[in-house]
Amino acid sequence: MLESIEAYIAFARLMERGNFSAVGRDMGISQSTVSKHIAGLEASLGMPLFVRTTRSINPTAEAAQLYSHVQRMLEALDDVRAFARGQRPEIAGLLRIAVPVSFGRMHIVPLLPAYMRLHPAVSVEVVLSDTVDDMIKEGLEIVVTTAEPRSGSLVSRSIRVYERVVVASGTYLAARGRPTEPVDLDVHDVIVATNTIDASLEFDSEHGRQAVRLRGRLCTNSDEVAYDAARAGRGIAVVPSWLAQADLASGAMTALLTDYFLPPIQVSLTYPRTRVLSRRARAFIDFLVAELARPTRAPQPGRG
Repeated sequence: MLESIEAYIAFARLMERGNFSAVGRDMGISQSTVSKHIAGLEASLGMPLFVRTTRSINPTAEAAQLYSHVQRMLEALDDVRAFARGQRPEIAGLLRIAVPVSFGRMHIVPLLPAYMRLHPAVSVEVVLSDTVDDMIKEGLEIVVTTAEPRSGSLVSRSIRVYERVVVASGTYLAARGRPTEPVDLDVHDVIVATNTIDASLEFDSEHGRQAVRLRGRLCTNSDEVAYDAARAGRGIAVVPSWLAQADLASGAMTALLTDYFLPPIQVSLTYPRTRVLSRRARAFIDFLVAELARPTRAPQPGRG
């Protein structure tokens, strides 16, 4: 093999990180050495791997196809080294993941210490974001999302489904009364967790479907902000159940319209279809699926 193993490692890291300086830092070599590795690999293979401009580095179609082969080759090399040492292949390296802000803060980040104890050679970098534009360019191996994948190049695996709940504080209900069916929301202060003041929701029940247009005075793109406002007595909010579960159980908040059902929220893991997942990523997926499958106690008090 004319190309050095380090050149293939540099190629794989450049696919993941998207810039030469980051790859150099990861590998402990200079940026110019990374560039020489890539240029040498392109010359040896006889194909362009990256389109370089003054502002960006974009992989070619050939690079995307080569990447999965290189990942398998590097993992096979790790297996050989582990075999020579008489050890099992190591789960190691930096795992970069992105998680939704509120769900990640409440349900993913608290699990990370346990995952890292299971795999002490793995480091984890967590990006809290509700939107990820290009996970490969951002160097992410896994994205946890509550949105549908926008690209056919991504694999999506559902790991948990949560309800949406309609909630309000006792203070608000004492002052404004309790809605008994969805159309009653028209005369209430509804805190809309969307990007527009005018939003619509479809409520299902055994009596059929009701579509309701919400005209909230407070609009936000954050479920947490909407919930905090409702908790402070500012109005009624429709939020993911994970935000309200503890307060519903304690009676601090009241669930409304419980005979009606809203479309659920699906939490999924996504990763590039063209990428062979690293051992650390596969281990994290197995760990997260098992942890989120654990039953949670349904809130009892405060329902009405």
